[in-house]
Amino acid sequence: MRDFRFWWALFVFFLVLSVLVVQRRYRRWRRAKQLLSGLAGRERTDYARRIRIEGWRLALMTVSLLAMTGLVFAAILNGPPPLLLALRGVAIAGVFSVIVLGFRL
Repeated sequence: MRDFRFWWALFVFFLVLSVLVVQRRYRRWRRAKQLLSGLAGRERTDYARRIRIEGWRLALMTVSLLAMTGLVFAAILNGPPPLLLALRGVAIAGVFSVIVLGFRL
C-alpha cells in the first residue's frame, strides 16, 4: 500500500487509542494511590509496591508512545538514520519494559 493517507489514518487511530488507554490507566493509578492512605500493615506494603510498579508502567507507556510518535514524524521528515535508530530503540525498550513489569504484578 503506497497510499500515505491509509498509513496516516492508521497512525492517528492507534495514537488516539493509545492516548485514551494512558489517560484511563493514569486515572486508575491516581485513584488507587489515594486509597492507599486507608490501609495499614502488610497490606499497605504490598499495595504500595503494586502502585509503584503500575506508576512505572504508566511512565514507560508514555515514553514509548512519545518515541513512536517522534519516530513517525522523523521518518516522514527524512530524519537522520541515527535519530530513527535511537527512537526505534527507545520505543522497543519501553514496550518491552511495560510487558516485563506486567509480569511482576
